[in-house]
Amino acid sequence: MKTLKFPDGSEIQYELTRKPVRNINLRVKEDGTLRISANSRVSTARIEEFIISEQGFILRAMERIKARSEKSASTPELLKWLGAEYPVRVFSSSRECAVLEQQEMRVFTRDPQPEHVQEMLQRWLIENFTQLCRELNDEVRRSLTESGLNPPPTRVAIKDMKSRWGSCTWAKGHISINFRLYAFPRDTVLSVFWHEYAHYWHHDHSSRFYAFLEEHYPEYLRWNSLLK
Repeated sequence: MKTLKFPDGSEIQYELTRKPVRNINLRVKEDGTLRISANSRVSTARIEEFIISEQGFILRAMERIKARSEKSASTPELLKWLGAEYPVRVFSSSRECAVLEQQEMRVFTRDPQPEHVQEMLQRWLIENFTQLCRELNDEVRRSLTESGLNPPPTRVAIKDMKSRWGSCTWAKGHISINFRLYAFPRDTVLSVFWHEYAHYWHHDHSSRFYAFLEEHYPEYLRWNSLLK
């Protein structure tokens, strides 16, 4: 790490990496560090001139990172769960538990620090969403069986996915459900289960695929449209 003093007297540390790049590249990372990459032919003096010229951009980027960090380090005011929002209240207590009751999320803890409260809320979400997924999976399989179909043995995994709400590897009997669905109504989560199970019989999104859903879960479009 190198230290550079700006004209106003403030200092900044930066990490320089030599790469076969055409321009001097500057990046402020989420941990607040400044990373510079430049060709080996570019002198350190020229690099530091460039950093100084970008002081305003660097400071604004660091302020945004600090603001995000402070926000993430604060106790959330609301908890989203199955299409509703519940106020979060923290109680000093010798027991450690989070309970959804009387239209609010109550966190009982010996450690009211925001980071600890967030961890407790995350555990609550994981446990309860996992249980919900078990129930919805059983519901879909029972409905298919009662319709005379025989869904194959299926392993359901809950994942934090960025681009898909669910996926089905039909040849292996694997279905993945996006953990972020916990914020949507129960029937929307159910629609994702129906969507993925439908792929056992229709591997694409053809008209026959949607006809299958219309027959077995007529409410599919109503609830799944909330994900669009």
